[in-house]
Amino acid sequence: MPLSLLNQQSPYLLQHVSQPVEWMTWSTEAFLKAKTEDKPVFVSIGYAACHWCQEMSRNCFNDPYIASLMNRHFINIIVDREERPDIDNVYMEAVRMFNQSAGWPLNVFCLPDGKPFWGGTYFPKEDMGNGLAPWPQILIRVAEHYRKAKYELKENADNVIANLLHANNADFSTEDIWQNHFLKIAVQKICELHDDKNGGFTPAPKFPSPMKIDFLLSMSESSYVRSNLEISHKIEQCISTTLQNVSKGGIHDHIGGGFFRYSTDEKWSMPHFEKMLSDNALLISTFSRSYRNNNNEHYREVIKSTIAWLNQEMGCPSTGYASSLSAESNGIEGAYYEWSLKELESTLGKENGNKLFDSLPPTNQGNINKLPQIIDTKIIPLKLQLQWLSILKKEKKNKPLPLKDEKRLIAHNSLLVSGFVDAAVALNDISFLIDAIKLEKWISSTFLNKNFDIKSYVYPTDSTISYGNLDDYCFYIQSLLDISAFANLVEHNTAAFYINKAEEVLNNTILKFQDQQMNGFFFSDNSLELQPPCRRKIWYDNATPSANSSLLRIFSTLYHLTGKDNWQTHYNQASNAYSQLARKAPEGVSHGLTAICEEAIGLVTLKIPEDYLTEALEVISTTTTSRKIFINPENEPIDKIQFYAGHKKEAIQIDDLNLFSGYLEN
Repeated sequence: MPLSLLNQQSPYLLQHVSQPVEWMTWSTEAFLKAKTEDKPVFVSIGYAACHWCQEMSRNCFNDPYIASLMNRHFINIIVDREERPDIDNVYMEAVRMFNQSAGWPLNVFCLPDGKPFWGGTYFPKEDMGNGLAPWPQILIRVAEHYRKAKYELKENADNVIANLLHANNADFSTEDIWQNHFLKIAVQKICELHDDKNGGFTPAPKFPSPMKIDFLLSMSESSYVRSNLEISHKIEQCISTTLQNVSKGGIHDHIGGGFFRYSTDEKWSMPHFEKMLSDNALLISTFSRSYRNNNNEHYREVIKSTIAWLNQEMGCPSTGYASSLSAESNGIEGAYYEWSLKELESTLGKENGNKLFDSLPPTNQGNINKLPQIIDTKIIPLKLQLQWLSILKKEKKNKPLPLKDEKRLIAHNSLLVSGFVDAAVALNDISFLIDAIKLEKWISSTFLNKNFDIKSYVYPTDSTISYGNLDDYCFYIQSLLDISAFANLVEHNTAAFYINKAEEVLNNTILKFQDQQMNGFFFSDNSLELQPPCRRKIWYDNATPSANSSLLRIFSTLYHLTGKDNWQTHYNQASNAYSQLARKAPEGVSHGLTAICEEAIGLVTLKIPEDYLTEALEVISTTTTSRKIFINPENEPIDKIQFYAGHKKEAIQIDDLNLFSGYLEN
């Protein structure tokens, strides 16, 4: 039994406690042991909701023979990627350099100092005839190579680290200057990637890509797009086709609410069943912005049902939200969500159950079970489908529950704060704004200390020591700024408090993460006792936005709100780094391009007397725009309605608040 795991809180690590593999945590002791015994280090990275992590764990790590190979030849380290995303980021990029598929479980072989020399993702116990080498073979080959030709592996590892460090600054130079016409190039390239039939921007497996949709929404506000009917129509098509197919397909849980991780097919009908707080928080924001743009009532229902699911199954604003729900129940992927013909017949009646089952798309596992979702209304009327889904929801309580990872991540809870604010504005529902404020107060009391240092994660029953990464700091700062935009509608004269707090946390962020020689910010804290093999800068969006991209929006917003030149200087330096990135791979830096687009169009400040505060949310929610608007950011008496956009310091005065919405739409 791996004793080093017994005092851990991570459900993912605890799943490995009873295994015969002698697991250790990422620690000084593990690497000292590797150096003392001159053994390579094996690092396995996963998370509790990951189906394939569980599959490999059951099939390989539980096997006594395989465990004996691992214990004899390696020092074995197990990592929860949600606890240490800094380690995950480094090894993930290394595995990509080995020309291997990248995902989870992430399995990496390293020198005793942690430098990676080879790795991959899922490996089977035996040869399955699918081109994947059996795990015992991999272990024997790597151990033999280390014994006979360690110098080759050392050379390979040194090259990997050198390439990782080079990649930090590879796509920009000190001569790069951002030019706004790069946005035109970027939007055209992203639209060209769009699947006009099914939605999305890649072949299967497909992810909802909220950051790309957000960029297209921002660009739709620009004079370039508004004056160009062809590109305007194309953007509208991309947004509508993707969000409609995502929200009506199997990737959306039509019974319980919320969204699954991704779809394994091009039509969004067959998901990978894990549910993540981060994905759902981002999609709440994207659907909210889209609803403001076109008032599609279906989007309203998606927003409300996703938030309802979060509050029913994942947590609440006063104690935070859990990080994920597993894809599995009782070791079977999708068991909580799929229905057999017999189950449908017993719930809906024989005729109705049979009709629904036959109409649903086929699954990857054959047709034993199927996933309820919205299908062609010519086959079954939509009203009847919704009635059946409502009946199934009541009976779902009898199904085996998936594992919930109760870990509270500040980064993903902060994304939800922003999601609540966006939902409040879109739906004209101040209760969501109250939830955002309540959740931020819980975050502040749980994760921050008096020096504005941030913890990365906590567990409900344990005050674990953890160190914030760049995502943690940036997503939290952004949530403070998002709340500040409308805080005065709930608590008068509090907007300035949130803005000042954002500045304090940002100053600490700069001290901990900024590269003093080159542009950009490192992902890991410079004061970590045991760093990953190197410090990386993350430029490209993944499942969540790149924190360097988030900083663009933060610097821009703070300059707009405070007028302080240092924030404009930081913004200009940061945006210059995106000159080549925007032309090379705009689909990978969509969040950064959104921030630049918003800055170019101009953030909006609305100053109104207190008497108008109650109607401000309603006026803004009825405008067909998704622009960022800040209400009364300064604690000062205001006697007239006025607003300004961008960095124009001369305010425009109006007599009627409804005239403000007309300005935004024109």
